[in-house]
Amino acid sequence: MDGMEAQALANTDAQRAAFLRKPAGRNLVVATDDTVSSAAAAEWALDNLYREGDIVHLTYVVKCLEPSMEVFHGMPGTAYSFKQPGGKHREQELVDDAKRRLEARFLPLLQPHLVPYQLHLYAERTDCSEARVCELILKDSGNAGSGNTRLSAFLMPCVLQPGTSTGMGSVAEYLSKNCKRPMAVVRPHMHGQ
Repeated sequence: MDGMEAQALANTDAQRAAFLRKPAGRNLVVATDDTVSSAAAAEWALDNLYREGDIVHLTYVVKCLEPSMEVFHGMPGTAYSFKQPGGKHREQELVDDAKRRLEARFLPLLQPHLVPYQLHLYAERTDCSEARVCELILKDSGNAGSGNTRLSAFLMPCVLQPGTSTGMGSVAEYLSKNCKRPMAVVRPHMHGQ
């Protein structure tokens, strides 16, 4: 082996070692819905946080499951739950529609920059509370940090609610108080809205 071959092997070993030391990409979670505010939060994340190798996780809770009907009898332990009779169950249609709408809104932001993304849709009851929506979003943000990469930042679009203590909608307010990860609440006016 001559000196040039030895140098080429040394360079290859150095490049391999540098690659192995390179930190894994980060996970950026954006709580979404099909609104301009959510798109602004995603765009803000791309402009201010995103680095090559990061993965953007878009999380949305679809309120589409019909609540079950419960019948209580006089004896303890004799309650029964069952689906309400009649009507067509459209849960899958509603989830598929939500997926199409979210992809139509967010893919034009992500694809031109070749940003890897994952869309997380959760089907929940139509009468679920906002606290339940927040629990699902927080649970998903914890799951986004599994594997080799961990959650680096959580972004929440802010719906402005005049008259509230913080001026934010209840979901953003709940998450800002309960999220244990770095979090940014993106107000519409922060991004030229």
